[in-house]
Amino acid sequence: QKLMDLISGTSKEDIRRRKFEQHLLPALQMGGSFELISCAKSCENSGGFLSSMTSMFSKPKESKGNEMIWVQLSSELATLEWQTLAKKKGSPLREGVIPLDMLSSVTPGDSARSLKLRSTNGETLIEIESESSKEAEKWTFALRESMVVLEREIKANANKKRGQRRVESRWLEMKRKKAEADAYKKKLGSTGMTYTARLMMEKDQE
Repeated sequence: QKLMDLISGTSKEDIRRRKFEQHLLPALQMGGSFELISCAKSCENSGGFLSSMTSMFSKPKESKGNEMIWVQLSSELATLEWQTLAKKKGSPLREGVIPLDMLSSVTPGDSARSLKLRSTNGETLIEIESESSKEAEKWTFALRESMVVLEREIKANANKKRGQRRVESRWLEMKRKKAEADAYKKKLGSTGMTYTARLMMEKDQE
């Protein structure tokens, strides 16, 4: 393979991606089980059974609790998805996503079996613990490689999110302007009707 790469002039980036796809990507997409040490609220959505219940009665904060979760790379290769192994009425108790464009580093955690995923502003997004230090090292390396090798997919997902935010922003602006227009019409409504009625009366008198 090395000889073929030399002959064909394959770039180092392409070789690195090929190795990633052969040796690391399958394991990331299959996923693995971890113990959840801590998770920032920004990385947990309200789809989980407990998440939706607790969000009704508590303020957003970092959640802690040693629960077993499943972590895997999404099909679009741009986000990490996680959910608790425990379920309630067919839904995981908690779940969330971590866009890879939010990640700045993947480092060892407080123990040899744990790893921390940090955001671009230094916040610990999630800390998880594997069943062995070897497994933790494997995932740390694989996630670090994904941040580099999957740059194209990560950027595409980030652009998609920005586009969605622009659409949402336009929709909210249109909704705001419509509400202002409706309020203005309502305010002028009685005055306009009175003026119209007076014109009709004057026409009848002629």
